[in-house]
Amino acid sequence: MEKLTLEELKGMPLDKAEKLCGEIREYLTENVVITGGHLASNLGITEISVALLRIFSPPEDNIIYDTGHQSYVHKLLTGRKESFSTLRTFGGLSGFTKRSESIYDPFGAGHCSTSISAAIGMARADALAGINGKSIAVIGDGAFSGGLVYEALNNIRKNDKIIIVLNDNEMSISKNVGLMAGYLNKIRATDKYYNIKRKSEEIISSVPIVGGPSARAISKVKNGIKTLVLKNNLFEQLGIYYLGPADGNDLKTTEALLREAKRLNRPVLVHLHTKKGKGFLPAENDPSSYHSVKADPGKKNGTTEQKEEQKLLKPVTFTENFGKIVTAAASENEKITAVTAAMCDGVGLNLFEKKFPHRFFDVGIAEEHGMTFTAGMAAGGALPVFALYSTFFQRAYDQVFHDLALQKLKAVIALDRSGLVGEDGPTHHGLFDVAISLPIPDVSIYSPATLSDQVYVFKEALICKKEEKESDVCIIRYPKGTQDSDTAEIFDISKDISVYSPYPYDEIEAVIVTYGRITAEALKAVKMCRVKCAVVKVLKLKPFDTVKFYEILEGFSKLKAVVFLEEGIKNGGFSQLVLSKASEDGKLFRIKDGQPFPIKTKIIAIDDTFVPQGKVPELICHCGLDGKSVSEATEKLFEL
Repeated sequence: MEKLTLEELKGMPLDKAEKLCGEIREYLTENVVITGGHLASNLGITEISVALLRIFSPPEDNIIYDTGHQSYVHKLLTGRKESFSTLRTFGGLSGFTKRSESIYDPFGAGHCSTSISAAIGMARADALAGINGKSIAVIGDGAFSGGLVYEALNNIRKNDKIIIVLNDNEMSISKNVGLMAGYLNKIRATDKYYNIKRKSEEIISSVPIVGGPSARAISKVKNGIKTLVLKNNLFEQLGIYYLGPADGNDLKTTEALLREAKRLNRPVLVHLHTKKGKGFLPAENDPSSYHSVKADPGKKNGTTEQKEEQKLLKPVTFTENFGKIVTAAASENEKITAVTAAMCDGVGLNLFEKKFPHRFFDVGIAEEHGMTFTAGMAAGGALPVFALYSTFFQRAYDQVFHDLALQKLKAVIALDRSGLVGEDGPTHHGLFDVAISLPIPDVSIYSPATLSDQVYVFKEALICKKEEKESDVCIIRYPKGTQDSDTAEIFDISKDISVYSPYPYDEIEAVIVTYGRITAEALKAVKMCRVKCAVVKVLKLKPFDTVKFYEILEGFSKLKAVVFLEEGIKNGGFSQLVLSKASEDGKLFRIKDGQPFPIKTKIIAIDDTFVPQGKVPELICHCGLDGKSVSEATEKLFEL
């Protein structure tokens, strides 16, 4: 695949442009397997991305990709081909659109359903500035299940220079659900539809309106004809000119529709059907598995049989363990239901869906609705478990506060991918869930560090008859991947607060307080540190047992320092909360020779920044959360 300027791409004959699409697919298939990333969606959108750059003129025209993971072709053709090998690596190209990366990325995104709102805002800003460009939102049909889309559609004005390109592949990650998915499947048009439609509208609009009864009669006729011609299309009813559906993998057709959309000075929706994974048979046959592929520098993809064999050898992940736990619990309690926001595979609910299809609910990519839906189920007497990624939990904060906690409804929220997630970067790291959840009354928060912890806390959370002192909403956060074997061996019994001390208690000078996956780094720090340290692992973050915690600290008679290690945002996080309470309770000093002296403290956490993409181990080091950095920070408190 040769490097092209946008001018060369625009001037390329159609047959060569079609050939280029094939070359791009080959390039993506060969390279995304190496770098890792979203493959199937980019194979499907190739013609659309090429056509957009041939018809429009960015950066004057704003091309906004919803979610941003479908922008690889756009990146390749806008000057980033030579750095494409750095995709999703530390310091390299983002796996999503990113404003700071290129002038051709006018709006960054990692969460879906935002593009139409952004496009309207940019179109209005351009109008105020006298810029005569178009704002194009490229959005998948899966994202149309998100409520933000409908808020945006409702806000479009008839003079907005906005084009919505609906990339309809009938999928998001899992199969699309809901009435909108069914509606999009029913929309059809003939080859002559656009010419007939345009001429009909021109004829209807040219009919003069006169006064009185005649005006009302003619108006009814016009509306009747318009309804007949437009076939009650939802988008047309909203005042958005509709083009489609058409084959989005046919470059000639795609370009024709985009040219027509560009010609019109009004809001337009171009509906294009594409094949997710097109050009790569394994991805076409199984687009869910190839939605996102792991990096494989040796390009050792292997056969399906080899992959299944490798899968059997892999240790159980927290996601898989959750699926087994909730399915087993549902076998014993018929009130338990499972809710997901278009992420059945991602959150491990496949087994539950197969065994209890009538108790499994996929609400589409609509986390806000999903949380209130969960509250509604709880109000109706069910015991719902809503499983979603930590990063998407942020979108449903108000619903947790207002619809669940405030009403004291019993529900379990399972937050997968908490903590650093790696190559997907700052839009997907689960670093804020603890900080945003701690202030909400009547919420319990658990952070298991091991699989046995996970089993223990779900058993606690799913008890229907709770004690009065217990909270109603239980949030259980756990990381992507598997447990650390050393952590699992050392903390083999699950408790709300556990202690590991390799030395006698009366020799301990420093304590490292931590929770979740990062406990592994605390254990490494203890081994490296020249100061005699112990680890306090917290499983239940809220309500936090301060009495037990103080008892543990008082048990270390020579304690001189407490270090908090947190794989989360520092501001408003667990460590700050506990440290503030301990200070308030006067627990941060010791008496020596009849005189009080302060216990030194240190919080090691994500300090007021967004963490970039990269492999989790290198990000842990980048953030100073690794064992060596923790050890050095602890020693520094002792001026060693």
